[in-house]
Amino acid sequence: MKILAVDDEPIFLDLLLQTLTPLGYTSVITASSGQAALDLIASEARPFDCFLLDIRMEGMNGIELCRRIRALPAHRLTPIVMVTALSEKRYVDEAFMAGANDYVTKPIDRVEIKVRLSMVRTILGERLHAGLLNRQIVKAEESLGADCQFKDPLVLLDAHGLTPFETLENYLLKLGNMRLTGSSAIGFHIENGERIFEKTSGIEFIDVLTDVASVLADVLKTHAHMLAYAGNGDFVAVIQKAAEIVPDALQAAIQDGLAGFADIHLESGIAPPQIRVGEPRSNGMLSFGEPTRMLDEAIAAARLTVTPDSPRKRRRALSWSAS
Repeated sequence: MKILAVDDEPIFLDLLLQTLTPLGYTSVITASSGQAALDLIASEARPFDCFLLDIRMEGMNGIELCRRIRALPAHRLTPIVMVTALSEKRYVDEAFMAGANDYVTKPIDRVEIKVRLSMVRTILGERLHAGLLNRQIVKAEESLGADCQFKDPLVLLDAHGLTPFETLENYLLKLGNMRLTGSSAIGFHIENGERIFEKTSGIEFIDVLTDVASVLADVLKTHAHMLAYAGNGDFVAVIQKAAEIVPDALQAAIQDGLAGFADIHLESGIAPPQIRVGEPRSNGMLSFGEPTRMLDEAIAAARLTVTPDSPRKRRRALSWSAS
């Protein structure tokens, strides 16, 4: 795995190399500034597989660097892990909003970094499969039906502003219930999503999801938020100051936005997606449950009813399946 580590402290970079090498990560390139990192990214023939970024650096900080890396087409989905001494919520918020997938605080713990990079390996393998699958769909649309199911959190490569669901979970786990006070999750369910899936080809269903994602991102743009697709026709957003959200008004705005795609959908023989918006859900400050449970509760609220098989089976505690 080819890694680029960026930090303006030479001592830390040396320590990081001493930690990673015994773990088998020998293809690690270092940079001492954001601009030096961008120059390396531009000059390397083979793209990097993972970025480890400090936040507090002279000149361009790590959050701005993260944002610029995400703007590069070759690295829209490349795992980015922030490695920093800054633990305040505002830095965590800014990092994830800029496109980071995970957040590790210094000093580096050998076991923790081993676990995080093992997960990066897993997500790279899954993304490779997803990328191959998407290319197969373009060539033979029926291939998706054999490889994917409606419950899968499909990779929406053209959906800008969409956070991978696993990244959203990592964000909540990093903050914990106490620091999530004031934030809420709100679910969006495509009521006829399964019927659309059954009556469309793979590429058509992905196009519908991408259209829905673009409308949701546009409607939520006035709120600080992170939006993700969770599979099963469910989107979920974590929103700050969610008390300002009125679900009925939001649902009407979403359907108005989707009306712009109605002609395209109808010409393709696709029923227009019908969106159901749930009441916001939040965790109590002193709650002892996992911070991620409010995502499930928000999705259940959008669905109104919960079927026996609706809880998603997913890895907990910093797991990524496919940010």
